[in-house]
Amino acid sequence: MATDPRPAVRRRRLVIAGQIAVGLGLGLVATECAFAMRDEWAFPHVNFYVADPQLGVRLQPGAAMEFRLPPNPRTSIHVNASGYRGPEWPAPQAGEIVVVGDSQVFGLGVADDETFSVGLAERTGRPVINAGVPTYGPREYLEVARELLTSRKPATVVVVLNFVNDPFELERPNTERHAVWDGWAVRRETAPAEMPQFPGRAWLMSRSHAVYAVRRWLHARGSAGAPESDDAGGRPLDPGTPSEGGWQDLVHASVLTQAQQAAVAAEHEVRRGASRAQVDALGQPLREQRDQLRALEDELLYAEPSEFWQQIAAGRPGDIVSNEKLAESGRSLEVTAELIREAVARRDDYKKQQRKFAKQQAARLRELQAAAATLVDSREAVLAELERSAPRSRPQSVFAAYLAEFKALCAAHGAELVVVALPFDVQVDAGEWAKYGVEQGPDMRPSQVLLGDLVANAEDLRIRSFDATAALRAAQPGAFLDRDIHMTARGHAALAEALGERLARPLPPPVPAPGLPEGMRYAPTQLAWDGAQAVELGEAAWATGTVQQLGGWLKLRLSAADDVEPVREIEVIEGGSPAAMRMTTATGMTLVTPLAIGAPLTAKLHRLDGAGELRIRWQGARLVTEVVALRDEPERRLTFTQPPDELCGCDTCDAMWGDPALYAVCKAGQAAKVKDGCEALLGCVRHDPLFAPMCPEGQVHAFASNACFSPCDADNPCAHGRCTPWHGAAVCVGDR
Repeated sequence: MATDPRPAVRRRRLVIAGQIAVGLGLGLVATECAFAMRDEWAFPHVNFYVADPQLGVRLQPGAAMEFRLPPNPRTSIHVNASGYRGPEWPAPQAGEIVVVGDSQVFGLGVADDETFSVGLAERTGRPVINAGVPTYGPREYLEVARELLTSRKPATVVVVLNFVNDPFELERPNTERHAVWDGWAVRRETAPAEMPQFPGRAWLMSRSHAVYAVRRWLHARGSAGAPESDDAGGRPLDPGTPSEGGWQDLVHASVLTQAQQAAVAAEHEVRRGASRAQVDALGQPLREQRDQLRALEDELLYAEPSEFWQQIAAGRPGDIVSNEKLAESGRSLEVTAELIREAVARRDDYKKQQRKFAKQQAARLRELQAAAATLVDSREAVLAELERSAPRSRPQSVFAAYLAEFKALCAAHGAELVVVALPFDVQVDAGEWAKYGVEQGPDMRPSQVLLGDLVANAEDLRIRSFDATAALRAAQPGAFLDRDIHMTARGHAALAEALGERLARPLPPPVPAPGLPEGMRYAPTQLAWDGAQAVELGEAAWATGTVQQLGGWLKLRLSAADDVEPVREIEVIEGGSPAAMRMTTATGMTLVTPLAIGAPLTAKLHRLDGAGELRIRWQGARLVTEVVALRDEPERRLTFTQPPDELCGCDTCDAMWGDPALYAVCKAGQAAKVKDGCEALLGCVRHDPLFAPMCPEGQVHAFASNACFSPCDADNPCAHGRCTPWHGAAVCVGDR
């Protein structure tokens, strides 16, 4: 009986199929191993994302991978049970710091223990939580902070704003930017609408080096053609998961930043031109009035009659008779009498003309002074308007409203917010362009001002902050990965050290508001003082002089009387202001200081032969002055604040007033900037805001003064002087 061959055939087929399967399996394993070994068992992108409806993506708790951005070294990434990088978090602890941010905070390219969060913990001795997640932006930082503020109650939240992409993601949440595709975070516009499911897909698509290589090849092939798509006309199979940014983002950032800076500069130039035009237009009639007043003064001084008529006017009738040229023997008594009558008549006519001339000139003088006062008032109005409409010293950062929102969130949970402005590699060092194969990359220097704007806005909101550019620049070369924007372990260490140092320092003191408080005015000009009524101190007083009051300012001019030593120093005991100006001349001294109507002023007046006391009081709006001698006053070494010779060349030195301590600063900072050097110098030392010098870094103008003062507060005490409230903040008075 013949044997049925079919079972044997089936067995052989099964054996062959098994051999083929084993061979294919071994081949696939070998292929996978080959690609894995080529990749050093690492991927260049995080491959364990899970979708999240609020944040777009999260990290899969407990995941781990080997990560490598060629040609950089391989590193290991571990995710804890909370879904964040690093070891398991301990229970909440006192003084805890939470750091939120994107892939730079996460630490792409460095080991778990090389992130700056780990370094910060070592430097501060405080527990630090690394809550950075790649793909996240400003909206996600806020939401992560909200979660952790509720669950862990940290003392400090550090938000790291990465300028490679955060300015452009501020108003675009991650749910609109990224989607999860087989564990990868990809641009949402490149993610497929549907993905066929089959057993092993998750591992195959996210963990297979061979499949990843094929997908990258297909993506590169599609990118090389005109339509960047697969054969079915769909989207690319693998867009490269550029979720952490690349150098193309840097170019985009640079172009936008430079455009923004150009727009800001253009706006400032327009405003400055308009302001200068207003001031110049107002200054012209002021100068004309000044010239007319000086011409009038010259006319009053020098418009005199001929010498003959001066002799007639000044003489007596009998003097004519005794004149040698008109001797008695030369003419009859009648002629002499007639000459006498004519001389008397002419003398009377001249006196009448002089009285009429003086009356006319006095009226003209009052008219000019009134016109000048009106112009001065107009000038004050323009100055006030310029103060209100002047552009801020720095433009508002795009993060201004965001920072206020973030601070309010932290404050509601009793935590402090700290802000780090993080530059990208080519902002820190233009030499970094070379690693991208770019020979002449865009100039990123203009974009650095945006980091300064962020820090300035943060400090205005009383948020500790710092720009990390200097710290990373000091760590160059080697602060950034090769061919990538992320920091190396060296860069993370530099950032940790700088952030730890910043946390050890208090906030800088708040800066007073610009301009003047409501109701206060700048010092009147010379023209304004010329038109102000002067009150005599009195001839019998210990010191003689005049007092004027104008627009909330007081001007005291002390002059030496006959055989009386002039006052050499004024020591204000009550009243006055840090804006007070004192100047000593050969014939006396001048004090100009803010003094509101009704406010008293008491000052000691020092002469070489003793001291007196000046008391200024008010009867309604009228000044009442008294100067009395002081007995048994201890000897005092006097310091004369005499005006420099150049200022005396600009004005009458005996009547000079201003702040001689400002002369050197004014000379260096203003005289060369305007055509009229004297106008600039006098305006500067007399606290005219149109000629205010630039203050050194960290100082501000205050008290209607062109002098510069250091801001202060409880955390930043004065090195010299006392901390004095001013316009919403405080400055050190007596530190000049």
